Amino acid sequence: MALAASPALSHGSHTHPNAAPKPVLVLEGEFVATEMRGRPLNRAGQAPKATLIFLPQDGVSGSTGCNRFSGKLVRGGAESTRFGPLAMTKMACTGPAGALERDVLSALRATHQIRKFGGEVRLLSANGRVLARLQTVSARAETGPSLYGKSWTLVRLNGQALDPQSVRPQVRFDGNRISGTTGCNQFSGTHERALGKSRFFNMMQTERACLAAVGDPMAVEAAFGAALSKVDQISLTANQLTLKSSTSPDILVFEAAN
Repeated sequence: MALAASPALSHGSHTHPNAAPKPVLVLEGEFVATEMRGRPLNRAGQAPKATLIFLPQDGVSGSTGCNRFSGKLVRGGAESTRFGPLAMTKMACTGPAGALERDVLSALRATHQIRKFGGEVRLLSANGRVLARLQTVSARAETGPSLYGKSWTLVRLNGQALDPQSVRPQVRFDGNRISGTTGCNQFSGTHERALGKSRFFNMMQTERACLAAVGDPMAVEAAFGAALSKVDQISLTANQLTLKSSTSPDILVFEAAN
């Protein structure tokens, strides 16, 4: 299912040719919807929650309260920012989650301007009407810019250091995509942040048997895959990346490759 954005509308405004260009709005971090079309949203307990995550290079991802989506922002200048086509999961939504999804998709389609006021982001229509208000969950998502553009090599698996002479798993992050090698097979999938939690899904990998002079790549692959499936937290400091689970001792520690 793809969400097609409406074409930008011209406001007929004019700028003096010598006027300084307006700065481009920098959007970054994770936000949860607090209001849709002037109506406050219920965010208590198990009520469905809509989120929006702004990624590097104008990438976006999030949740409608039922389905998850990803895509890109389309900028038409300093005064126009809208959502391009969105890729979405296809779960059936009923009740409050279905109603929230309809409101979220309607707001995303109608957005022509995005404004940020402190920790609040507002999605605006072409005539400046507030379609949605969102409040920051994290000023900068844990998967910030320093996570990207690097190859991360696994150095500790479940508390055990891996032999640096062995072929160790590696990962790379590109927007909401993850790819790499288990030390034996290649893999790829989707990485997503929502309300302070991380998860990896739609994982695919090649299926070949591997032997190595140092270590047991098949055993490492099995343990790596099992640990990654349980990850829900990310910690990033300097050149070390830690993926861990809040419910088990499985921990993956990576270092940035030289």
